[in-house]
Amino acid sequence: MLEFRIVEIPEEHSSRVETLEADALDLSPYEFRGGVLSLEFYRTLHFIKVQFHIETEVQLVCDRSLETYLQPVDAEYEVVFKVDVHEETEDEKSAVRRFDFDSNTISIREEVRDTILLSIPRKKLHPRFLDDEGNPTDFETRTFGPENPEEKGQQEDELADPRWKKLKQLKNNRKENN
Repeated sequence: MLEFRIVEIPEEHSSRVETLEADALDLSPYEFRGGVLSLEFYRTLHFIKVQFHIETEVQLVCDRSLETYLQPVDAEYEVVFKVDVHEETEDEKSAVRRFDFDSNTISIREEVRDTILLSIPRKKLHPRFLDDEGNPTDFETRTFGPENPEEKGQQEDELADPRWKKLKQLKNNRKENN
């Protein structure tokens, strides 16, 4: 489904929409839930450009509550397959690949998978912990210990190992004698 025979791609512009089933991609450790892949092809004698747009959902586990939730993914990417590519390149928006002359096919499986994976947020928060703008909510910052810096210094002296205090005195005495 994500592999196309070159001879079956019409010359010039063409497009198609593919429905991806849940088992179409392995997104381990995440669970792919299927989706819709819109494809735009542009084929010439020297290259084939494939632009795709994926709309899907991935099941994630919330970092805060450990609840599972569905993360919507809406992303696009472009791959250009060329005959005379010496070195394949890629960035966050596009890639340049070589034709596979042995099989006479092109595959965008890795690019679709990577595009989905790169769209998953680093901090996975259940939607109930996000406001309308996507910012975390219901999070309270907690501080431990005294808030006054002077109290903090006094508390550290009280809790410090007395041997450290003696070493500090020895060090200060040496400085004074030199």
